[in-house]
Amino acid sequence: MNNKLHLIHPFPSVAGVVILFNPDKNIIGNIESYINQVSELFIVDNSETESAIVKEYIDSNKMVNYFFNGKNLGVAAALNIAARKAIEKKYSYLLTMDQDSIAPDNLIEVMLQTTIEYDKAGIVSPLHSNIFKTHQKHINRGISKVDVVMTSGNLLSLDAYNIAGVFNEDFFIDYVDVEYCLRLKSKGFNIYKVHSIVLEHKEANISERKILTRKVYPTNNDPKRIYYKTRNLLYLNSIYRKEYPQIVRDEIRINIKNLAKILLLEKQKVLKAKMVLLGIKDYMKKRKGFKF
Repeated sequence: MNNKLHLIHPFPSVAGVVILFNPDKNIIGNIESYINQVSELFIVDNSETESAIVKEYIDSNKMVNYFFNGKNLGVAAALNIAARKAIEKKYSYLLTMDQDSIAPDNLIEVMLQTTIEYDKAGIVSPLHSNIFKTHQKHINRGISKVDVVMTSGNLLSLDAYNIAGVFNEDFFIDYVDVEYCLRLKSKGFNIYKVHSIVLEHKEANISERKILTRKVYPTNNDPKRIYYKTRNLLYLNSIYRKEYPQIVRDEIRINIKNLAKILLLEKQKVLKAKMVLLGIKDYMKKRKGFKF
C-alpha cells in the first residue's frame, strides 16, 4: 500500500462513489488511490454475488458505506443511489469512479480549486489515460471547457445535480455520461477538463492495431455493450439533435468509426453486427433500460 496516500486529508464537502460489477483483485488498490481524498466512499455493487475481498475491506474500513444490489441495476441507477445518499448527508460534491480507475494523489484538491476559479462548474474532469498512453498529446493544455466527459474521476456538483435531475436510468449504461453532460449544459452549467491531472483508466479489453501507418485502438467490448451503444445513441439523438446538433453529430461520427474498427479488427463481428441491428430495432420499439 502506498503510505503517501494516507497523508492526504479528506475534503469534508466531498463524498465518493465507485460502482462495482464483478470486480477483480485490483479493486482494493484502485480504491486506496482515492479513498483518503474523500470524507466518505459509497460502494454501489451491481454484482450478483458479493466479492470476499470487497467484503473484508468494507468490514475493516469505517469510511465505506456499502450498497449491494444483488443484480446489475446499471450505471445510472448506481450513480443515483450514491448521489441521493450524498445529498442526504449534506455533501456538496460527489467523486464518481469506475472500478478500473486509479486516481492521482491531488485529484480532489485540483478539481475543487477548479470549481472555485471557473464559472458554474457542473462537472470537473481529469484527463483519462490508458495502457497505451494515448492521452499524452493532451497533457498540459491547462483547463478547458468541454462538451462531454466520461464518468470516471469526475467531481460532480450536487447543487447542479439537484437542478439537472437524476442520471437517466432508461439508458442503463452507455451514453449515461454524455446525456448527463448535455443536460447540465442545457441547465446553464459548464463541464471542465483539467489537463494537468491524469486518471489511470484501465479499459480491460483495449488493444493496439495498425492500419497502414496509423495506430488505432479497438475497445473489444462485449457484444451486449454494442447493443446499448447503438440504442442509446439513437435516444441521445432524438433528445438533443435540435439543441446540440454538432455535439450529437460528433458522437454519431465517433460511433461509426468504432463500428468500422469492430468490423475490420475485432472478434465476434457477426454477433456484434446483430447487436447493432437489435439496438436499432429496440429503439424503434421504444424499449429502454435493461435488456440483458
